[in-house]
Amino acid sequence: MANEWCSSGCTGQSADFVEALFKGLHGGQCVDASQFCGPCHDNAHAHFSAGNSIPCCMDNVIQKGIAAYEYVAEAYGDQVNEWVGLVSDELSAAANAKAVEYRDAVLKQADCIADAYNDHIPDCA
Repeated sequence: MANEWCSSGCTGQSADFVEALFKGLHGGQCVDASQFCGPCHDNAHAHFSAGNSIPCCMDNVIQKGIAAYEYVAEAYGDQVNEWVGLVSDELSAAANAKAVEYRDAVLKQADCIADAYNDHIPDCA
């Protein structure tokens, strides 16, 4: 996969795409892409709707990452949840509450990113 990435010129295509995407994101009330939900999501949607799409070679890597995540979640999710329980048992109520707060914030941002991506998956068939 790495050889294909390099030989197809994907590094340059992806760099150009990411640069344009971040230029498109920042503006108006989107000042920090780590807080993607809201104005940054709206700006990303507008950027993609204007005809800018993810290079297919980059989307191939994204799709492989999604598949790997799904595999790990399926194969090891129960073990991870068991470990989470063991760690939680050792933490204070305040620390557990803070961990849940962080988890929820990360999941919210991930959902917004997934929404923007899923609405604009390139046609690479």
